Amino acid sequence: MDDVAAPESENPADLAAQIVADRRALAQALVGGRLGSFLDLDLTLHQLKVVLLVATGIATTGHELAGYLHVTAPTVSASVDKLVTLGYLRRDESGTDRRVKHLTATGRAAQLYEALVGLRDESDALLTLLAPGDLTALARGTRALREALATRDALGPSRTPPPADPTPDAGR
Repeated sequence: MDDVAAPESENPADLAAQIVADRRALAQALVGGRLGSFLDLDLTLHQLKVVLLVATGIATTGHELAGYLHVTAPTVSASVDKLVTLGYLRRDESGTDRRVKHLTATGRAAQLYEALVGLRDESDALLTLLAPGDLTALARGTRALREALATRDALGPSRTPPPADPTPDAGR
């Protein structure tokens, strides 16, 4: 590594605890920049759920939304009406059934989705400030995490080993 101090320990449990602590510190430092956009939202939690379900493509009709949200069709209809008025959703005619209206997320909804799931994150800009060796190490570690996630998913939930206790003083 170029500019970052070497870990104090090579013990896997200590390293995992350090990573967890560093990740929490980074999240705390970065949340301030993201929090403002959510505090200014003009949506209820229910409306936010509707926007996210449509923006992800998980639900594209009122019937699908009602099923995912465990509410009635009239409840969904009222929410969709408001979200169309606010500019988050658009209703489109179905090509096969005039009774069905397909819901599409607008650019406003897409921006909200991107902000919420962190597709565009302030930490992305920080990557340009890293020394080449640190960037290489981070890329290697990030790839290893993706591979571990794929392995866990391939094993299934019942075969995934329990997580190690990330607290540094655990078991001491």
